[in-house]
Formats: sequence, C-alpha cells, structure tokens
Amino acid sequence: MIKGVKSVRRQHGRQGKPNTSSIGMGPGTASTTVRALVSMSLAAALAATCGELHAQAVAPTQVKVQLPPASLDQTLNRFAALAGVELAVDGALTEGRRSPGLQGSYSIEQGFAEILKGQGLVAVRGTEGGYALRKAASVAPESGQALPAVTISAESQRSAITDQSGSYTTRALSMGKLEQSLRETPQSVSVVTRQQMDDQNLVQLDQVLAQATGFTRTQRNFGSHTFVIRGFAINNSNYLQDGVPGTVYDPTGWLPIDTAIYDRVEILRGASGLVVSAADPSRAVNLVRKRPRAEPHFDVNASAGSWGNYRTEVDAGGPINAEGTLRGRVVAAYQDRNYFYDVTHSSEPLLYGMLEADLSRDTRLGVGLRHQENRIDGYWLFGLPRYADGSALNVSRSTSLVQRWNRNIANVTELFADLEHRFDADWKTRLTFSHAESSLDQRAALPRGTVDPVTQSGSRFYSLYYKQMGIVSDGVDANLTGQFRLLGGAHQLMVGASAVRMRYRNSTASISANSRIDINHPNPDAIAEPAATPAWSSDSDVRDERYGVYGSTRLQLVEPFHLLLGGRFSWLKYQEKSRLTGLNTSDYKQVGQFTPYAGVVYDLNRQWSVYASYTDTFQPQSAYQTASGTTLKPAIGSNTELGIKGELMDGRLNFSAAVFRIRKNNIAVIDTANLGNCPNSLASTDCYLNASTYRSKGFETEISGELARGWNVAAGYTYLVTRDDEGKSISGESPRHLLRLSTNYRLPGELNAWTIGGAVSAQTGYAFASDEDPSTTTSEGGRAVWDINTSYRIDKHWSAALAVTNLFDKRYYGMVGGLSRGNYYGEPRALTLSLRGSF
Repeated sequence: MIKGVKSVRRQHGRQGKPNTSSIGMGPGTASTTVRALVSMSLAAALAATCGELHAQAVAPTQVKVQLPPASLDQTLNRFAALAGVELAVDGALTEGRRSPGLQGSYSIEQGFAEILKGQGLVAVRGTEGGYALRKAASVAPESGQALPAVTISAESQRSAITDQSGSYTTRALSMGKLEQSLRETPQSVSVVTRQQMDDQNLVQLDQVLAQATGFTRTQRNFGSHTFVIRGFAINNSNYLQDGVPGTVYDPTGWLPIDTAIYDRVEILRGASGLVVSAADPSRAVNLVRKRPRAEPHFDVNASAGSWGNYRTEVDAGGPINAEGTLRGRVVAAYQDRNYFYDVTHSSEPLLYGMLEADLSRDTRLGVGLRHQENRIDGYWLFGLPRYADGSALNVSRSTSLVQRWNRNIANVTELFADLEHRFDADWKTRLTFSHAESSLDQRAALPRGTVDPVTQSGSRFYSLYYKQMGIVSDGVDANLTGQFRLLGGAHQLMVGASAVRMRYRNSTASISANSRIDINHPNPDAIAEPAATPAWSSDSDVRDERYGVYGSTRLQLVEPFHLLLGGRFSWLKYQEKSRLTGLNTSDYKQVGQFTPYAGVVYDLNRQWSVYASYTDTFQPQSAYQTASGTTLKPAIGSNTELGIKGELMDGRLNFSAAVFRIRKNNIAVIDTANLGNCPNSLASTDCYLNASTYRSKGFETEISGELARGWNVAAGYTYLVTRDDEGKSISGESPRHLLRLSTNYRLPGELNAWTIGGAVSAQTGYAFASDEDPSTTTSEGGRAVWDINTSYRIDKHWSAALAVTNLFDKRYYGMVGGLSRGNYYGEPRALTLSLRGSF
C-alpha cells in the first residue's frame, strides 16, 4: 500500500485471527465488582470480534446502517466494514471532508453513492470485488467504465448522536422529543458532545457542567453540592435521562455520575416547564446514554494523572447476529485516585451494558443496565472556614480538615428499557421505562468555626455525623411524535405522558464533639471512630410522585415563520413521614398545574433565524398556610428570551446570542402580622404570604462546532444580574461576567497525526454578606484558569494524549461558603497522560 492510502481489510469471505489486548487496571483492591468489570469487558471484546468475523464471512445484499456524522473517511470505512468489502481510500481525496452520516438499508453501491453525494467522488468496484475511491470523472482501470449513477429512495435523517462524530456540536436535540435542530429551538441550548468529553478528559458530570456555558458550582451542606445557572439552583428535578425527568438523585453531589456511558449532555437554559414542570427556572440537563453501534468496535482508554489518579475504560460491542438486527454494547470503567488535598482517596467501578433488537422493520427494543459504585475514604464535606473578617485562610491548598475514618459510600443499580415503533415515515411512538435503586452511607467528623486571624484558633470538630439513605426511583414516559402537511405548510406534533415516583428513607444522627483544630497542622487521627452508629435522631420515609401530560406543536404558518406552542399539566405529591413519631413532617401537593410554552422562529435565510419565547415552571408551596387557613399558591418561575441563531457550514457550526429575563413570583414569605397563628401548618407555626419575587436578566452568546477544517470549538459568554425584593443578589456566588471556551485543532498536512487544544474558564469576582454575620462580607476575586491538551495518533489503532489543567497553577477558591465552613480550593495544576486504542 502506497503512502497516504488507507485501507479497510474487510473483503468478503476473508478470515483472520482476532486481535487480543492486555488491559491493566489502575491501583485498587481487587473485588467482585472489579472482576465483573474485567469479565464483561473481555466478553464484549469477544462479541465484537465474533461479530466482525461474521460480518467478514457474509456480505449482505442490503446493509442496515446507523452511522453518525463523522469525517468522510471514517464513514466510508465503517460502511465498508459493515458491507464486508475492501475499500482502498487515498487520504488526499478525503482529507478535511465531513459526512452527515448514513441511516437506513442500502445495497453496497447505493450506500457508497449516498455517502459520496455532493463530494465529487465515487467508489469504483474492481474485478476482484474490492472498491477504490476515485474522483467522479475518473474511470476505474479494472473495469474500464465509471460507476453508473444510482437513484437513492431512502430519505436521510437528521441524527442527534455525537458518538464517533468528532464534533463539538450536534445536528439535533432529543430533549424535546421532536429532534429539532439547535437553530429551530427558540431557547438557549447547548450540547457537550462525546468528542469534547474525550478531548478534555471530562469523566464525571460535575466536570462536564463546569465547562458548559453559564454554570457555576455552589457548596451545599454535607457535600450535596449543586450548580447554579442564571442565579437559580439546578436540583434533582432539573435532570433527565434519555428525556425522562426525576430519575436521578444528587448526580453532582453524593451520587456522582460517571460520563463514560453517555453519548452527549443536552442543556436547555432558563425555565423548562414543558420537560420538567416542577423545578427552579434554571435549566434542564438531559443525559443521553450511549446505544449499541451498527459496526463491531473495541475501544480502550487508560490514563494516569497527578496525585495518583488512575483510570481505565473499555467500550466494546457491535452486531451480535448475522443480520445485524441484534446489537450489544458494554462499557466498563474503574477509577482509583488520591486528591490534591491530604488524606482523601476514592475508588469508582462502573459497569454498563445495553442490548438493542430490531423486532421488525419498524419496531426497535432496547434494554440496559448500569451499576456504579463510589467509595471515598477521608470524605471531606464541610470544606475550610474563613477568618473572622471574611478573608480567606492563608493555608496550603493540600490542607484538609477531615478524619481518616470519614467516608462516603454510594452505589446505584439502574435498569432501563425503551420501545420505539414507526407507523410510517412521518409518525413514531416511544415508550421508556427506568428503575433505579441507590444507597448512601456517610459518616464524618464535622469541622466548623470562624478562625481568629491572630491566634489561628476557633475551628473545631463540633459533632460526629452519620447519614444513611436507600433510594428507589421508577419512571415511565410515553409519547407520539410526527409531522403532517396542512394548508401548504409542514407541521410537527408531539403528545405524551409521564409518571415518576421516588421513594427513600433518610436517616441521620450525630454525636457531640468538642475537639480543637490546628488549621496549620491538622491531625486526621485526632478523634477515634465510634464503635457503633448512634441511635437515629431523624428517621423518615419520603415519597415523591410526579405525573404529567404534555404536548407541543411546531406550525409553519408561512414559509419563513414558525409558531411553537406547548404546555404541560402536572400533578405532584410529596410526603415525608417520621419513623420515630409516625407523624407527617412534610406534606404538599399540586393538582393539574399548567405550565405553558410558546415561541416563534423567523428564518432570515437557510442559515439564520431570529426567535422569541416564553416558558415557565412552578414549585409547590402547599406546606405553608396563610392566616385564613388556605395553602399557598405555587411559586411561578418564568423565562422570556429573544435571540438570533445561525446554523453554518452545513450544520457543522452553531451560533446563538440572546437576551433573557427570568422572574420567580409568589415566593413564600413570613406573615409578620401572624407569627405563630398557623399551628396546623407542617412547615412552620408561622403564617405565610405569596409576596416575594426574584429577578434575573442578562445576555448570553455561544458558538459550537467546526470553525474550519479540523478545528472544533465550544465557547460561551454570560452576562448576568440578579436581584431580590431588597435589591440584593439572589445568588452571591454567581459572577456578573462568565466565559467558558474549549477548542481542539488537528494540524494539517504531514502533521495531521497531531492535535492541539485547550480551554479557559474566566469570570469576574463577587462578594456577598455572610449568613453568620451580615456585617461581614465574603468575597472572591476574578480569575482565568487555563488548560491545554495535545494528542498524537501513533497508528490507525492507537493514540496518546496529554492534558494539563490549571496550566498556570492559579490559586483560587472553586466554591465559597460562609465564615465557619464551606470553602474549597480549586484544583492546582494537574497532568493526565492517556493511551487510547480503537479496533
């Protein structure tokens, strides 16, 4: 084979020995789970290899494919592999070219013709059955004639899949069920793709959100940290999995989610009542799982980083039967790490598997399982205190105020399934189900106390804390989507219903402690671990049920003008009952609450659109009572937005800019004229009024995708102002200016084995009055944190990468709390070296 020519050896009837790989796990104690990971990984590798050999042995007359957008040579090679033919590709012909992918059933000639449509290239068949890529005007020397024109009857479909696309954007969103493009969605949306997660080594959900437009992280009690967007917190209700809300619990805090199993993370900013209804008007985050691929594959990634951070991932699968109607995929990962601060160590095994079957030409069934464990020894959940004057401690970033026996043990086992049926080319229905069981076991010594700047004293371990939770969640969603023509326009319609139930037992206890802490020389063995867990001081059963029916439509009133209307009716019931007293400690519900959605999109041309939208959410407040004995109305959060969007470079680059305004009205406030006059209220004996309003407004712009050949970028800027009734910020830790930028570039020509990239997270400073002492101000200065990464393609199977985060070793606080606790340093400079193989 001459230099510059790539070849896929998949010739019909050819057999060969399967490749084998030896994969080393990171340091850690061997366990049943780890052995299971290795066993499942080897099984997946065997399945992928067997599937590949079977594909080689039988060249189907029709090839069923589901290839995502990718580089042209990747798409051609994958199709050739599925078709069981040899394809010789001259790299000079495909360099820098992209393909929108391919979906459907095709003959070999039809498939090649559809992939190469508009490229000025043809695949010419030789006398021995193999194919070679030529310019369209060329004549195949083996056959003496050009490849005849082929008429394709299959209609290409816009795909939201980002796996193997190599892109920092996507052509469609699946969150709203209609799979509209980003430009067709009249609200601010972002997508963190599989490629961006791989380039930046974003292996946990909190790392993904930290790189997304507009996000800032905020500390919460006992380590249940959350993110804030546009001044409002992102709680459990704001998260979805494959479009179903309310099925995950504390994914950026106690039960962190590993991103190895996800194809992409879709983010809709502002109120999102159509998809989540009962939530803060912050945003919706949709986690979209990886699905089995149509071609055999075996991918492995091993990495080692600063402070003993070791990780191994295996992702393997492909078709299981000859027809390709049964496909499988297994993802296994194990991470073992220490941290930049003292004592803490964690281990996290993950196992994910999914089977997908074509029950008929129009019906597809998918079933899957995820099991993830997370153990943190030396768990640190209260952070550092501050000096009494509000300034930050002058201590090493490695300082941690923990006891060695502190721990956080969490695990989740999740079973999910979906069934999709297409009635015709325009209409389909989808049913999704999930069941998850999670547990949490937490114990720690709690440090707290403002530090005197002169004596360096004041911080103490004030109690020993224990917490256990058993969480069970079930979710089901059914919807019908389709398109129709009426009065000369093309329209879309979606209707559906969902039900989610989460139950958990929440038990806590504490033992008084009074042990001084030397913040300059903390002792992780100062307090002996108690021999037994104390009796629970709080022990309750919680039941959270949410039901809804929803619908939306996209109407083409005239050629450039689209009207989007939708809404959701929601029923919600939340009840918490004490196991110690048998009494309800919380009880509220909402019946038939309507959350509307409306938007207009005007197409300036095929690339640019302007839009305006309104949507809202609600939060029940029925646990509060008014002086007249009625329950409070829900707080309503609304989002109004006006913007412009561009879909450039044939959909490979998306741009948006928008101004927004958010209001949260009817927030409960104490009725000072009726203190203690509502003894029947579970929330408080005081009476309340619907009286307060929170406001948020600003400007946001974002660009994502391919700026030029081989150059990916994802960048977003946010300007934000928030106010409560008194004119104070509703989110003290939200900066006024915030920039997130990530980029990656493949060098041209003879250097195209190299990629270089980087990221920057920059924001202005902020300040807010301390809760402990309103006369004292807590502040954090502005900062810019830079990252770089580079990778080298060793050969067609292997590549190596180096990532450096916080390149200039910026010293800053990533989360700021109060005077007595809740302050966490940002991570110092760190290096991660990884080796990735793909077969």
